[in-house]
Amino acid sequence: MTRVQLLLDKKEVLALRREAGLTGKSYSMLVREAIDSLYISRFTDDEISGMAAAAKKGKGTRKFKNLQDARRHLWSL
Repeated sequence: MTRVQLLLDKKEVLALRREAGLTGKSYSMLVREAIDSLYISRFTDDEISGMAAAAKKGKGTRKFKNLQDARRHLWSL
C-alpha cells in the first residue's frame, strides 16, 4: 500500500465519522471502498496499467486557476 494524505471539508469528515460509527470501519477502509466502487471497478486491469503509465509520464494532467475549478472538474467525472 501507498500512504496518501487528503484534505477534506468539514462535511466530508462528518460523513466519514458517521459512517465509521455505523459500520465500525476505519476512515481508511471507507475511503478505499469508495475508490474501489467508484473508480477501480469501472476499469479493466489493462486500462488501469495504461493510466498509471500515462500518469508517470505526466500525461493527462491539468492545471486549474483555483480550487473551485478543480473541484468542479472532479465532481463532473
